[in-house]
Amino acid sequence: MVRKSCYIGFSYFAGLFLCTIGWGRNNAVFALASACVAITAFALFKRYRKHIALCFVSFLIAVGVNTAYTHIFYDKLTALDGKTVTVRGEITDISYIGSDTCRLSVNGTVGGVKGRLTFYADDIEYDYYDNIVATVKVSRIKDSINFKSEQYDRPKGIFLQGSTAESIEVTGGGNTILRSIMHYRDKMFMLINDIIGGDEGGFAAAMLCGDKTELSKQTKLTVYRSGIGHIFSVSGTHVVIISAMIGWLMQKLSKDKRVIFAVQTVAVWAFAVFAGFSVSVVRAAVMLTLVTAAPLLYRRPDPANTLCLCAVVILTLSPYAAADCSFLLSFTATFVIGTVCPKAVTMVKRRDILGNIECEIVTAVTILLCTMPVQLMFFSEISLVAPLSNILLVPVCTLALGLTVITAVTGGATIIAYPVLTVVKYLLKAVLFLASLFSKFSFAYLPRGVRPLGIVMLVTCLVPVAVMFLRKSVKLGAFCTALMLVCWTAVYNFSLAFGGSVKIVVMPKGNAVQAVLYDKTKGMVFDIGSKGKLNSGIESFLELYGIKELKGAFIESEQYYTITKYNEQMTIRPDRFYINGEPDNDSELPFMTGAQLDWNGVKIEALEDGYKITTEGCVVTIEKGSVTINGRNLDTTDEEYPLMIDMKNSQIRRTDYGFAYGFGSW
Repeated sequence: MVRKSCYIGFSYFAGLFLCTIGWGRNNAVFALASACVAITAFALFKRYRKHIALCFVSFLIAVGVNTAYTHIFYDKLTALDGKTVTVRGEITDISYIGSDTCRLSVNGTVGGVKGRLTFYADDIEYDYYDNIVATVKVSRIKDSINFKSEQYDRPKGIFLQGSTAESIEVTGGGNTILRSIMHYRDKMFMLINDIIGGDEGGFAAAMLCGDKTELSKQTKLTVYRSGIGHIFSVSGTHVVIISAMIGWLMQKLSKDKRVIFAVQTVAVWAFAVFAGFSVSVVRAAVMLTLVTAAPLLYRRPDPANTLCLCAVVILTLSPYAAADCSFLLSFTATFVIGTVCPKAVTMVKRRDILGNIECEIVTAVTILLCTMPVQLMFFSEISLVAPLSNILLVPVCTLALGLTVITAVTGGATIIAYPVLTVVKYLLKAVLFLASLFSKFSFAYLPRGVRPLGIVMLVTCLVPVAVMFLRKSVKLGAFCTALMLVCWTAVYNFSLAFGGSVKIVVMPKGNAVQAVLYDKTKGMVFDIGSKGKLNSGIESFLELYGIKELKGAFIESEQYYTITKYNEQMTIRPDRFYINGEPDNDSELPFMTGAQLDWNGVKIEALEDGYKITTEGCVVTIEKGSVTINGRNLDTTDEEYPLMIDMKNSQIRRTDYGFAYGFGSW
């Protein structure tokens, strides 16, 4: 049997993925169903009985691993919800957030159970990998309207969050080597931002360190919409550059392959620590270690086998990672690059420069389409210009990354850092300019929330790749891809033209409410006592449903503070602010109690504690803690989900953003 690791890896992943998204409630059902499928297949396909048995056993082991992990760790940790516990462990990350307060991430035990916890503490002299003992009140991480925290953190093995520590004691220093690496990372991060500055500096620092804190929200949105957001994820490209540099240097110093392998491996894993042990960099480090070790063990490295073995290792250590956005995108893209793309490229007949360009296009489009199902699970918007951006911009980003790595490897010496990082600055300036240009194309990206676009994209995204392989024709695959993109665009435009009606999404937070009234791609925002607290949720909704303009924002109270929050936090800023008071500038208009405004056939009226929105046949009143539709009142004080109101048929339903909680990393 060849490629046993693939059969094991895929079956093991499938078992963990199903158990994780099922929250462990249906593990017995999955085990029983897999047994029925295995028995049936075993009887029907005699030639493949070994394969079927191997897959069944791997799947069953995965179910067992998930069940054990859930009972030993997840259940015990979440049972601590609302309790004050003792936290012991090492500080793995420190973030200073102002007001003499810092946020500490600790890996150790929480209430006697192995786990990770982030909590707040007074800003004193803490250091990476200090051993601490703290008393903290913990709470279970839950999804909110602003952010799907549980969906995001649970696959990473983080189930609890802490408040400000009641007491904390540093009991000693930890691993000095890891601490030195983290200090060096902080030094490089500051050096890059000091020399380059601006969004270019934040871009370079994000590529090297995986830390996007110095990038503006608008720049991040532009980069992701242009389809090159994966360059921020520290992964294979970074590890290969590091390994190649160290390997080249070691070949000059030693001919012993074992010594070269040992130094390369240490350097690669030191960089994994430097990058914060993200899923993508761990995957890349494990794969490169296995690939470079293969010749020493007289084995021929196989990309698919290596990737599947790597997946088994990572998922055994962190079973819930099977549903992690970073894991799924990283492994899917790597599998496509290592196994699907090489076969696709062999169908290209030309062997000249145009043939090389055709190979690049085939590779970029194949990666986009094969990773589309995962993107549709997690992202609000799907970039259609990604192949173009990856062909033109990723090589420039890779060059900039290589130069940045040179700066890091040489210790950030001024004589090297300044000229090298100056070149990086202008390279990234060009990248950001082109990314901004690409993202402004009318067809650059599509919002998956527009019905039925998301379903159409999911059903059809793999058709061109399947046709290309079945008919062994790149031209036919290209034709199908073009036809599919035209179909997607047509579905989107038809949905806007004929399927739309005026809707309101209401986002409650206790008595406070924020709401969006929208028609097709334009909308109005209402803020009733919220003071912009749900701006992140509003932005997620705007991206998911393709709302590109906010014609106005109605601010019920504390106008100055609330308007400042909207202007600072929103990438789509309202054109006008209608306030319950006297305006301070031209962007503000008075809208007192009793005032009325007509927008796209919708009448908006200011009430004493809210707003009344009227269309033909539907009257919606939004006030603090309640929503009324044609006289039917709903208390929103305890609502945890957004409420969608269709004003055409006066219906209201709870809605959710599903997996679309933001940007993942590859």
